[in-house]
Amino acid sequence: MFKSIGCGIFIFFSMCFSAYASEEISQTVMDPKILDLPITLTSGQTVTLGQFKGTKPVYLKFWASYCQPCFKQMPHLQQIYQKYGDKVQVIAVNLGLNDNEKSVALIQKKFGLKMPIAIDKSGQLAKAFNLVGTPFHVLLDKNSNVAYAEFGEPTGLDYTIQLVDEGHTFSTHQFTPENAISAISLDSFKEKPTALFFVATWCDWYLKDSRPAMSKSCVAAQQQVNKFAAQYPQINWVGVVARLWTEEKDVVEYKNKFDVHHPLKIDNTNSVYLAYGVKDIPTLIFIDKGKEVFRTKHISAPETSTHLKKFAASKYH
Repeated sequence: MFKSIGCGIFIFFSMCFSAYASEEISQTVMDPKILDLPITLTSGQTVTLGQFKGTKPVYLKFWASYCQPCFKQMPHLQQIYQKYGDKVQVIAVNLGLNDNEKSVALIQKKFGLKMPIAIDKSGQLAKAFNLVGTPFHVLLDKNSNVAYAEFGEPTGLDYTIQLVDEGHTFSTHQFTPENAISAISLDSFKEKPTALFFVATWCDWYLKDSRPAMSKSCVAAQQQVNKFAAQYPQINWVGVVARLWTEEKDVVEYKNKFDVHHPLKIDNTNSVYLAYGVKDIPTLIFIDKGKEVFRTKHISAPETSTHLKKFAASKYH
């Protein structure tokens, strides 16, 4: 399990520093549709990456209010904004997973962040850049080419920002995410009544000190779902694991730790989370014939048991 969430475990784009001497540097390219995605700032303003194309580079810093390495990097983020803010569009992007305007505002105040801040409530921006953990850094040159994209400690970021600030541009080639095929098929939910349990393998231990109530909720929810799955085996129980900071070995460890017998699958393309608009963990959703019939964040509440009993009855099938 990632016992040091936020460390530089994954590097999604290779960088050729030997090419820095040339005016153009070979680098990877994102889907052009990303440029049109609306980014709503906490100020209420909506921007797109496309509006900066041809005028200035863009630096996106993805973070979460419970990400300890993110906290350590906040002073550096503010320094980058103070140094390059006039010529590089800096945006601090909160993931919006188990976060809201209040928690974001507290971090903004704590670290004195002055740059524009956005909350990726739809999750589309994180999906577009194949984000699997925070802190995550994306730097686009003035032509909207990916100049830098790295998870964890931003080695080489300052130098690359200096390059794009000086007008260096990056030639691009197509990039295919390593986990391009989802482990979870949305069509499979149409075959029989399905209970989708949205969970994270790190929720119980990583949030134990920073978000104790949330940590306890995750533990209690998994224990309750274990009971539900045993009580109603006629329902297709699927644990939809958040891809953030998670590998297959983490799922195995989690499954053993909580004695989970229903399937647990990493949503490695974030397709299921996006399809059902899930921004809170844990969340339980009942699906009948491909359509949602019930949703709750309170898995252990009596209301959930009542709805589950009805869901398991023949009138739903």
